[in-house]
Amino acid sequence: MLDSLTQLQTRVSLLRDVSSMHIGHLVLLDIDNFHSINTTYGVQEGDIVLVKLADFLKDFAQKKGYKLYRIASNEFALLDYDAKLDMDDVHNDIQYLIDMITQHDIYIDAIQDHINIHVTIGFALSSGLILEQASAALKYAKKNFLKFSAYSNLTNDTVTPAHYAYWNKEIQKAINSDNIIPFFQPIYNLAGHIVKHEVLMRLVLEGADKKLFISPDEFLNISIQTKWYADLSRTIIFNALDILKNSNHKFSINLAYQDLQNKELIRDIYSFLETNPHVAKRVTFEILESELIKDTTILVAFLKKIKHYGVEIAIDDFGSGFSNFEMILLIEPEFIKIDGSLIKNVDVDAKALTLVEAIVMFSHKMGIKVVAEYVHSKEVYDILKTIDVDLFQGFYLSEPLFTPN
Repeated sequence: MLDSLTQLQTRVSLLRDVSSMHIGHLVLLDIDNFHSINTTYGVQEGDIVLVKLADFLKDFAQKKGYKLYRIASNEFALLDYDAKLDMDDVHNDIQYLIDMITQHDIYIDAIQDHINIHVTIGFALSSGLILEQASAALKYAKKNFLKFSAYSNLTNDTVTPAHYAYWNKEIQKAINSDNIIPFFQPIYNLAGHIVKHEVLMRLVLEGADKKLFISPDEFLNISIQTKWYADLSRTIIFNALDILKNSNHKFSINLAYQDLQNKELIRDIYSFLETNPHVAKRVTFEILESELIKDTTILVAFLKKIKHYGVEIAIDDFGSGFSNFEMILLIEPEFIKIDGSLIKNVDVDAKALTLVEAIVMFSHKMGIKVVAEYVHSKEVYDILKTIDVDLFQGFYLSEPLFTPN
């Protein structure tokens, strides 16, 4: 069904397309102060503004490969279905839209003159809740008098253009200067002995008098919205594998769904393990369970191949909100890592403790070991030991280290 005024697809069409896509980019564009245009010049003139803007956006969408929708009175949506465009291209497109619409005067018969319109844009990269996320970014931009804001599905937060530009530059600089390095957080058993380390990414910022080691919480969401994520992931994974090649350590290494989709990366991991079988038996790959995992065939194919080399598998962040027990049956992991949002509250939240106990009981019946992360206090640590958690990590036991113990 088409919008009667602009002949564009409607909100219903957008919701249908979003529900069937794997992942995509969504740009929401809102005409600023459109109510004032209707009030000042009349609804008929306001309709002319909408039609002329729609015509401009139709031409833009056709050239760039977006699907275009009118989803509210003065709100339009551009959908890059299945994320065919590079993130840098999308951000360039957003800036182009803002600049060109600002320069695009619209003639109004009522005053026999042109008016200049302005727009605000919200952006999201995700699936499922992408419309809600882009709407949140749009609302944030309007509230803070920004022309554009992006939503981060990793941090459930918005990203300003200045923040995006800063980290985009710093990530590129760090990659080019080998300043993406691994840190190592020990994982302990019940006896208090270190059994392995989780490999964590750090970006090195060169300060005037010292180096700063920045957690990916600060920049990983930006890297996913740019071309740098694949480089960051490859750097950390193969740095860790090279250390294992020349040591007797055991490491847990994170793999996100984006990594599993990176055919070149996965092929090179297979090749490394094939030629270094002594390393494979000391690696645990932690699958970051995510709402983005819709095509489980990719995951199953990877698991079948990787287990052939003797690699162990962990489900990371279990209980974070997207987890389900069906995923356990599909992956058949050796370990389940309970999300820190549950672990950190087991001493003060009876419901969190009950859920953790249920996960532990189920996992043990399936022959799976349980790892508790975010163990931040003695109280939490003592409770977890009483409910038979197998392995522990967190700042109470050890902060991430520059080198593995």
